[in-house]
Amino acid sequence: MNLCVKDLCITANRENKALVRGIGFSVSQGESLILLGQSGSGKTLTCRAVMGLLEPRRFSARGEILLDGRNLLTLSLRERQKIYGGELAFIPQNPMTALDPSMRIGAQMDETLALHSPLSKAERRKKILESLSEAGLPDAAGIYGAYPYMLSGGMLQRVLIAMTMMGDAKIVIADEPTTALDVVHRNETIHSFLQLRQNGVGIMMVTHDFSVAVQLGGHVMIMKDGIIVEHGSVHEVLTNPRAPYTRALIAASSLSHTRTGEV
Repeated sequence: MNLCVKDLCITANRENKALVRGIGFSVSQGESLILLGQSGSGKTLTCRAVMGLLEPRRFSARGEILLDGRNLLTLSLRERQKIYGGELAFIPQNPMTALDPSMRIGAQMDETLALHSPLSKAERRKKILESLSEAGLPDAAGIYGAYPYMLSGGMLQRVLIAMTMMGDAKIVIADEPTTALDVVHRNETIHSFLQLRQNGVGIMMVTHDFSVAVQLGGHVMIMKDGIIVEHGSVHEVLTNPRAPYTRALIAASSLSHTRTGEV
């Protein structure tokens, strides 16, 4: 499966201001693409457009967002509902806001899986427990019965990763999934994404952290003011940046004090 974005433009309706201007990229199963840049560069807007999460009263999107040739911008609501959360999954920056604090983790995962699977309740429970374990969570049964507030930020991120695994997502889009995590939980979360990629899942990740890009590898797209200023392999871009903006970002980051030659 391939996600291909062509000439994507996003406009703020009230101000009639272009926020993302004519960008294009693609990501296939087993690949990773990192969107990197400062706040306000258009990274999150791009992801939300791909996932159909832009508020229509505030933003307009045009161009093509093709998932195996199907333009998501022109599909009906019913057609999109079959795709989002199934073939195409989203992991937001703050997992606590993505989960209902009044429902146990298992109940929420079961509700999601039931929408995209013909499995019986017993079969769904087995699949959920397997996904929680595969996402690196100890005591899957305990997690199944827990409420979101009982888990750390790192554990909640892995719950969301488990939800993508149980749904057999082909492409996963993650918006700043490591921002609020300490180093240990960040590394564990990146390891989970690496496992997803090894299992044939395509990863599209937003970050402003060069070290995350180094750990995940693959390709990187540098964004500034709604346009792409540089695009290439992580190793190529971070060890031999061509754009002055990319060089300035690297110089200002902690990456300038690390060995980038091992990307």
